[in-house]
Amino acid sequence: MNETTNEDYGIEAVGGSDEGRSGTAGIVVGVDGSAASRTALEWAARAAADRALPLTVLHALSMPVVAAPFGHAVRMTPTPETADHAARLLESAVAHVSRSRPGLEVRTEVSSLGPAHSLLAAARRAAMVVVGSRGLGGVASAFPGSVSVRVSAHAPCPVAVIPEPRTEAGGEQEGDRRERGRVVVGLDGSADSEAALRFALDEASRTGAELVAVHAWLMSAPIDASALTDPSYVAEHRFAADRADTYVRTMVETARSADTADVPVRVAVVEDHPAHALLSEGAQADLIVVGSRGRGGFAGLLLGSVSQTVLHHAPAPVVVTRPRPQEEGH
Repeated sequence: MNETTNEDYGIEAVGGSDEGRSGTAGIVVGVDGSAASRTALEWAARAAADRALPLTVLHALSMPVVAAPFGHAVRMTPTPETADHAARLLESAVAHVSRSRPGLEVRTEVSSLGPAHSLLAAARRAAMVVVGSRGLGGVASAFPGSVSVRVSAHAPCPVAVIPEPRTEAGGEQEGDRRERGRVVVGLDGSADSEAALRFALDEASRTGAELVAVHAWLMSAPIDASALTDPSYVAEHRFAADRADTYVRTMVETARSADTADVPVRVAVVEDHPAHALLSEGAQADLIVVGSRGRGGFAGLLLGSVSQTVLHHAPAPVVVTRPRPQEEGH
């Protein structure tokens, strides 16, 4: 068994090969023993297998920091009981993945940091980070932003936030049904949405899914309601809708590559609030893809309001993407 320690991040890698650890960690998924993290583990294993990448299963110990007299603050060392619990949790996760995805390379990591910090550290060398929308119980579990929003806001790679599957009448879970084959992406013309579009096209190509490109727009209504039927207002309204449709179709064709040239795309240009439009189209989707910030977002902010709303309410997995460094500010 190979064992290495990352002193900067408090991450200990256990098992697997060290080959390529300075490069990509493949798909990284956080597990904590909750039902949400088990669902995230299954989604991450499939994503890793589809991409022929290794899967790194990470567990955060959240060890407290204590102040030493006349010295620097130090992080407490895990107790034997804590270490044993982490080992059993990871062993169970690896065994589960091995049964469902035999042949997939699986690595495990234990971090002394908290969940968000651990995942952000791992994200620096990951192709994608996967996290459940909710963790174990407690007050924090009532607010999906505690881990998933923080990681989605700051990770340099795409972040997939996986909700627990909903149980329908008869006890059937949505995850048990055959995939519908639909990827929904939100577009607003920003560099973030362009990155989301490229990711969504690649995902649709990989899975054979239809891509639905959603663009929502709103036009100020006249103060006088009777003006809604005025020919000039009607013409302006129709022109705005046609222009938005043409813009989105051009955006899609520009983003295509040789590998995604044949992806079927349906353009949904709607007069609606962006978050509501995405959630409506995404109600029957396998995946929703959004940029971390939309048009007019500021680099110092966390996720844009649309992305946060979709993360909190989407019934399907949501992937939050961001532009490559050279595209920032485009």
